[in-house]
Amino acid sequence: MLRTRKPWIIPACLFVYTTAMFIWLLPNNHEASTLEKIITVIVAYVIIAVLYFLLKKKAEMAKAREEDITNTKKS
Repeated sequence: MLRTRKPWIIPACLFVYTTAMFIWLLPNNHEASTLEKIITVIVAYVIIAVLYFLLKKKAEMAKAREEDITNTKKS
């Protein structure tokens, strides 16, 4: 199974991607106002932060389950 135990990898990649796209598209996009662009990026950052905390909680729950399974097998 190729599951990573580091919940920060995917949110970090999304954060870098979002920031790069914002910097690259900010001067080129004239269809939306600057305020709309900034609000969009802030919402994206909030979603990435929520994703990080959800993945962290999921990793903690998986670790607790594995520990419970190993403790049950030993008993």
